[in-house]
Amino acid sequence: MTIYANPYDPSSPDGFYFESLEEFQEKMEKATAEEFMIDYIDGDNPQLFEAAGINQGNIDIWFDELEDIADDDDVAIAIRYLLDTGYSLTDALEKHDEVQVWHGSSEDYAADLVEQTTDTSSLGWLENYIDYSRIANDMNLNSEISEVEHDIWITNCNEF
Repeated sequence: MTIYANPYDPSSPDGFYFESLEEFQEKMEKATAEEFMIDYIDGDNPQLFEAAGINQGNIDIWFDELEDIADDDDVAIAIRYLLDTGYSLTDALEKHDEVQVWHGSSEDYAADLVEQTTDTSSLGWLENYIDYSRIANDMNLNSEISEVEHDIWITNCNEF
């Protein structure tokens, strides 16, 4: 992963690339500029970096908590969801394990939920009339589930 410290002062020659907190701190000690924008250059988690609002003041959280979490990991998806709903980065890091992520269609989720909570075999021929698409649509309209990316859903939205 590569990150760039870009000085706010455009005339400053002090911009630098870094890949660890230690490298950032070493180069900051030598820099004459005091304030930097922190720009993500390369790696597996640009969406998480952006959503977390990483800056000069919280770069340590990035390296301590987030740098090893890829964007497609459920933990990253949960953290981004919480951040998007207004949680602070600190609170999102504390609560991310409470977020339930579903991979697949909303209809598949509705079918799985019905199968887990109802003995559909006792319905007999009526089982063929369960409309999972409508159930999923109602759950989405009621904000019980929320699609965060194509076929990636948060299934316990009402808890946040």
